[in-house]
Amino acid sequence: MAPRKLTEEQKGRLRVLEPALKQAAARRDYKRAKEITLSIQNLLRPTGHETRLMQAKNWLFETAMEVGELNTAIQGFIGVRQKVSARTRVYLEATSLLAICYLRQKNLQSARPFMVEALKNVGNITSEARKSEYKVSLAKRFEDEALLASIAQPSNDYLDPQQIQDEAGKIVYSKHEDEILEALGGTVPEGALDFVDQVHKESVGLLSYDEKQKLPSPAQFVERKKLGKGILAAFQSVIWHSLCDKHSDVYKMWSTNGMEAVFDKRYLTSAIVATLTGLSIGIYAIAVYITALIIKLGIEVFCTMYKPVQIMELRK
Repeated sequence: MAPRKLTEEQKGRLRVLEPALKQAAARRDYKRAKEITLSIQNLLRPTGHETRLMQAKNWLFETAMEVGELNTAIQGFIGVRQKVSARTRVYLEATSLLAICYLRQKNLQSARPFMVEALKNVGNITSEARKSEYKVSLAKRFEDEALLASIAQPSNDYLDPQQIQDEAGKIVYSKHEDEILEALGGTVPEGALDFVDQVHKESVGLLSYDEKQKLPSPAQFVERKKLGKGILAAFQSVIWHSLCDKHSDVYKMWSTNGMEAVFDKRYLTSAIVATLTGLSIGIYAIAVYITALIIKLGIEVFCTMYKPVQIMELRK
């Protein structure tokens, strides 16, 4: 049955609710995202606009994924895939995000079929250039997630924001950026890159020659400095919004009171610690070097250079 035509009042409400949902997702405000999605569902389900509703659900479950609610996100994306046609962009996005959820669990066996399906199922993107862009961005995201999953391990280290900030400050004044990157690369546990290499091999087999050239080779991570750059780049997808989104505490404090206030309140290190904790990364040295690098670069430079693209934003 075809969806019923939306009234002007319904269209007006959606023009408010859908951007609000995207803003909540950017802020990682899962509670608010759930409230908005329920309002959208109450509007769209009675009228039969299921695909548009599932697009909102993708935003919701991506937010769940980013705050560590992986089981909720997995079940959510499975549900979205069951509700929409495999030919839709919404299905492709749900499939891509489902693969990422499993990668965060370091479960390549479960992630593999969804990685393959996502990289193959791009027929609903009509532009060849956009299709290639999506595949490369997705393959890069898979490898970033594999790297983060590889360094996630149980640790008894207590990540104290004040102590991390103090030590990071000393490093900023005693080392240049390349030295800090090399030190960050040196924190990766032995054997951790095996998982990255496995994920890389899964992805590149589904890319064209030109697309493969746009991906970094895992072989470059043998050099600690390049590995450090890889870690910093991988963190961009999970830490950028905590620091750079205009609604975040760090951004508000920085933009109104300057960097000294950010240090005084320990907003920067607290945000970094919260992100690492959410990823189950409890390695004290990683927290220190990530903090030192962002201080060395400056928040403004980091926010400009390392702005990530969410899966749901690739449709722009």
